[in-house]
This record gives sequence, C-alpha cells and structure tokens, in this order.
Amino acid sequence: MEEITTQHWAIIINPKSGKKKFRQQNIYLFQILKEAGISYEYKMTKFAGHAIKIARYFAEKHFQNFMVLGGDGTMSEVINGLLSAKIGNTAQLKIALIPRGTGNDWGRFWGLTRDYKHSIDVFLKGKLQTIDIGKIDYDMEGEKESHYFINSVGLGLDAAVVNLTHRLKEIFGSHSFMYTISLLGAVFSYKPHQVKIHYDDKIIDEGMFTMNAANGCYSGGGMKQNPNALPYDGLLDVMMAKTPTFFDILNALRRLFNGKLLEHPVILSFQARNFDIICDDNALIEADGIIVNGLSPYKISVIPNAIQMIVP
Repeated sequence: MEEITTQHWAIIINPKSGKKKFRQQNIYLFQILKEAGISYEYKMTKFAGHAIKIARYFAEKHFQNFMVLGGDGTMSEVINGLLSAKIGNTAQLKIALIPRGTGNDWGRFWGLTRDYKHSIDVFLKGKLQTIDIGKIDYDMEGEKESHYFINSVGLGLDAAVVNLTHRLKEIFGSHSFMYTISLLGAVFSYKPHQVKIHYDDKIIDEGMFTMNAANGCYSGGGMKQNPNALPYDGLLDVMMAKTPTFFDILNALRRLFNGKLLEHPVILSFQARNFDIICDDNALIEADGIIVNGLSPYKISVIPNAIQMIVP
C-alpha cells in the first residue's frame, strides 16, 4: 500500500455511535494521526443521512481517502455519498473503518471490533482490499432512483425487524441487543408477502417470509443469514425463507448464529450478479439497517471492485 503518511484523509464521525467513549476515542485518534504525520480534515454528522452529504462533498473536493468513525449505518451512508458523487470511477478511492456502532456487522467480517486502538492500528499497518458494493435500482413516481449498500439488503421480516429496532431505539436508546428483541417480537406475528424473483434464467414465485441479499456474511449483530457471502467475489449471496410453520421458525432461530441456516428446508438460496424482485408495496426493504423508501419492482445488483478498503 502507498505510504499512508503521504495521503490526506477525510474523516467522517458519527458522534451518536458509541457515544460513551466518544471524546476519549477522538483524542486518541487525532494524537496518533499527528504523531504519524498524517494530514486530515474531519466533519461530524448531525442528523440521519448527513454522512451521505459529507462524503459526497469531500469526494467532489477531490479527496480520495476516507475514514469512518461509526456503525454500519454511517458506513453505508458514506458509501452512498461516494458512489453518487460526480467523480467518475470510484475504484481509486480508499476507505477505513473505526467501528463505533452497536451492530458492526461489516466490521465483524474483517475482525474490526469496537476496540478502537486495534482498528486504528489496522488503519496504520493494514493492507488494501478491493471490495464490491451492492446497488438497488427502482422507479419512484417515474424517476429512476438508486441506493447503495455495503453489507446486505433485506426484505420482508428482515426489514420489518429493522424498522421496529429503529422505533425501539428512539424510546430506549441504542443497545446491541435491540435487534434481537425486535426479532423475537416480530417473528411469530409477521405475515408473508407474495414475491416474484428473476435471476439468471430462473424464476421464484413464492410466499416470502424474509429475504436477505448479502455482500458480507453477518447481519443483525452477528447473525449469519448468508454464511458464505464474500465482499470481493463479484456476487451477491441470496437467501429467502418461504412461509414457515411455528416449528420451522423455532428451528431456524437457532441456526441464525451457527452458519447452518441454509440447510433449513424452508430456505431457498442462490448466488447472482443481479436479480429483479417484484413484491407488494407494503413489503419494506432495508439496506445496511436503513429503511429504503422505494417502490417495487427492485433491481438488486453488485458492482465488482467498486472501492478499496484498509483491512487487517
């Protein structure tokens, strides 16, 4: 990797992620950067979606190096800012992550935890890995819209749980167990939606209980809905649960964390570079834990070798 000390970095900080140690982490980071002779500019997010605007601003000011202090949502917003910026090819851009959120599924894949000193050390000594980025395309009242994701996109129960998690966080604050509580609260009452999925030359026309298309293998704070997903193979791993019985649900819950979910009989799975999905408009869709305000049909695809990331 090019010497890090010759690079100028844009740092995007979400002060609401892991805020208990916020000041301590920032002081440590800025001191390390000063000692290493690394120049930087930083901005802090002030509202949901702000990181999109900040990342786009920095990219269009010709920054090529980006550090994110935040969780999966902040990382996803930064990716959306970079890939929607008017800069042409993004393959030369570099991104580093210092996880500060509660789920940290993207960081978990790379062995980056909320041990910020370790993550900063990876930033200084790590290597560059070219990674893929996912994309959702859809029409909104006659206008073409796109939303990018770095880790995964979910429909059905997956998105309903994300939506409930956000509502609970507004009441009780952000906690790592909130997703699990939301899952247990919704899983036995959720009603399936009929969907039609087109991929390659195949069609799936089934009742969908939940669905997840993954670039990385973790979601929901450590669950493995697509345990074989790799963010550098040019493919999305997709799993869909058909309408389950009560006992199917109980059986599937224990498989979510041991990597054996795809062996469950109600699960369909495939890999694809892109696929189309048609569902009713009441079926929510989420990307990296962010509800996407879109309308079916959706075209979900992968952009191979879209950006570079510093990894251990």
